Amino acid sequence: MTAPESAATGVSTFVQHGPVRLHVLGNDRAAPSGQADQADQADQADQADQADRSPAPVVVVPGMGEYAGEYGWLLDRLGDRRAVAVDLRGRGGSDAPPADSAGYSWEDHIADLRAVVEALGLHRPVLVAFSRGSSYALGYALRYPDEVGGLVVGDYWARHARPPDAAVERQLTARIRGVAVADRMPGHAARAVFAQARDVPLWDRLGELRCGVLVIRGGRRGAVVTDEVAAQWREALPTVELATVDDAGHDLWSRDRDAYLAALLPFLARAG
Repeated sequence: MTAPESAATGVSTFVQHGPVRLHVLGNDRAAPSGQADQADQADQADQADQADRSPAPVVVVPGMGEYAGEYGWLLDRLGDRRAVAVDLRGRGGSDAPPADSAGYSWEDHIADLRAVVEALGLHRPVLVAFSRGSSYALGYALRYPDEVGGLVVGDYWARHARPPDAAVERQLTARIRGVAVADRMPGHAARAVFAQARDVPLWDRLGELRCGVLVIRGGRRGAVVTDEVAAQWREALPTVELATVDDAGHDLWSRDRDAYLAALLPFLARAG
């Protein structure tokens, strides 16, 4: 594998999820006392109140083949807010189960996120996702609607998609910031993500969400959320917020990080 350039400056933690060890990169901001694992029972009510008043933590869910370390810059730009980026199974520093273990389904990835949230004591996090990671974050928000402070969809549909078999190899050779997906994660894991996927339309379920939703899209060629898809988001979820990074395609931040932050940060300030 060829590791992409990484500006990871955070602190690595490992979370055990069954047989899979997950790598998590954090910005080393202290957890509010209401999120501590070893809280004094006599102070739990006060600590929970403090957690409710603290900025909601952020969980970054990278896209297909991305590394948590590629989001180190974002963790650094969130000020005093606690934030982590997750290497889902088969990516970055996380374990890659054998392909025959049937461990790469949509539900497996949602469960990875749950394991991280619970292990790190993240209270009602805002999920900030990109591309295919958005379907995992959306699935998490639908499964745990009262435990999510906000959801950011990074240029994606409200669905979990399984590409046609004929398109899988093309997907694996697609390049993200100059590195092909097949070179970003073990080949067996990359293929298993697609082979074990199924189409899960989620448009009709968006009304179940109980948090604010921001969809960030690119304004250039290559963006998934075209004007037609944006209209579909508005029709399915009238409360959705839509923001456009004018000089981006599907890759929302590589060209202009400040423009991406201008779309993201106001939502984070209101969420949680």
